[in-house]
Amino acid sequence: MAKQDRDQTKKQVSRRSLLKLAGFGAGAVALAACQVKTAPEAPAAATAAPAAGGAAAPAAATIAPTEAPAAAGGTTLEFWAFAEDRLKFVKEVVKSDAWTKLHPDVTINFRVFPYQEMHDKLLAALTAGSGAPDISDVEISRFSQYIKGDRVGFVPLNDMIGDEINNVYKAAATDPWTWKGKIYGLGNELNTVVLAYRKDVMDSLKIQTPFATWDDYIAAGKQVVAGGKMKMAAVHDLSWGDWHMMVQHAGSTLFDENGNYQGDNDKGVLALQFLHDLVYKHKVAGIAPADAQNSWTNPAYFAAFKADQFVSTWGPPWHFGGMIANVAEQKGKWTAQALPKGLGDSKPTANFGGTGTQITEQSKHVDIAWDLIRLSNLTVAGVLGDFKIRTAYPAYKPAYKDPLLNAPSEFFGGQKIGELYMQIAPDLTVFRQSPYWPEATDALTNKVITPVMQDKKDPKAALTELRTEIDRLKKG
Repeated sequence: MAKQDRDQTKKQVSRRSLLKLAGFGAGAVALAACQVKTAPEAPAAATAAPAAGGAAAPAAATIAPTEAPAAAGGTTLEFWAFAEDRLKFVKEVVKSDAWTKLHPDVTINFRVFPYQEMHDKLLAALTAGSGAPDISDVEISRFSQYIKGDRVGFVPLNDMIGDEINNVYKAAATDPWTWKGKIYGLGNELNTVVLAYRKDVMDSLKIQTPFATWDDYIAAGKQVVAGGKMKMAAVHDLSWGDWHMMVQHAGSTLFDENGNYQGDNDKGVLALQFLHDLVYKHKVAGIAPADAQNSWTNPAYFAAFKADQFVSTWGPPWHFGGMIANVAEQKGKWTAQALPKGLGDSKPTANFGGTGTQITEQSKHVDIAWDLIRLSNLTVAGVLGDFKIRTAYPAYKPAYKDPLLNAPSEFFGGQKIGELYMQIAPDLTVFRQSPYWPEATDALTNKVITPVMQDKKDPKAALTELRTEIDRLKKG
């Protein structure tokens, strides 16, 4: 091994150790996304604030509860969450005529805890059989911890949702909180993944866009890197997020419909080989800057885009919300498109991120709790409230008739990005949950993504070995 290779290996081990010391695990991608600070575009614009779980950075201490106005002697419901920003639109619903006419004497006691504390506290209360709130917010990567036992501590929502299931994009709104056919949570965010790139750079090199195929994208990347300064994309080596998006794009998932690992199937290997080859074979991509606090985006990541080191990226609306806030000087230079053809089934999009709202079995006011969830997530007024506050694109289909969601985006050069999201959303790959999601994604990062993207380990071998690791985790 050459000295420079030894030095690089030491550097890689150091980065990995830092992440372990920082306590990064299965929720790293979601938390990293949540830590992006955004400033939304004006209401006429069109990109979502970061919301892999819809959250801001985890707080250092519990936020004092806030209550909706209620008549003395009325009913009080507890609502636990981990993100103050995500509750803003729910609080607006509680102030609305639609709510107050139904429940004039009901108080909603909102309690916001730090991310990990809330999820752990909720699990402990559900396991103990007492102390749980009426309503909770659970982030997509943490739901699996509640389905490990014989009993799920949430109320199934299937019958309550009823025919409205046809009015939501299920892969985003219900799949992540569904287990064995029962829907235990409802999310409002449509986290459709798209490819975005610097249109000004492509035009200056006379590169034809949009990209019809990934081969076209790679060919363009070779022109881009020929200048010696820029690379096409930043691929993450300390997060499973890129692979998670690309495997869905290829038409598969980490788990099958029964919650069993299938990441080592042909499409899983194809997706990882593709990411590896962008960096090492085609040499059109680089490794994304990361640190112990944020393995997805961080100041160094955005600084690289500001410095024109990377000129394209892929991700859901919250990812581009971070770009809008942190690379504002590139406003108008970007454009977006569906994911190109040429990788497996070549679905035009993927799902990445989300938070769902549940009713716990301990609630004595299930009907009232459902009214709040329904008005927040299954009405045009409710979901547009969150769009106006966080520019969070909704998973509720009827909302896309509103001009607000189809207005030109300043960041994307006047492109109607909402129309793009709506067009590709029906092709989202079905999301599959598993009781072993946290352990599996933690092992996926440490034993597959990092070795493949840093040490050039064979993708097929790494994903195959992960099956053995997951089997071991399931046993004990």
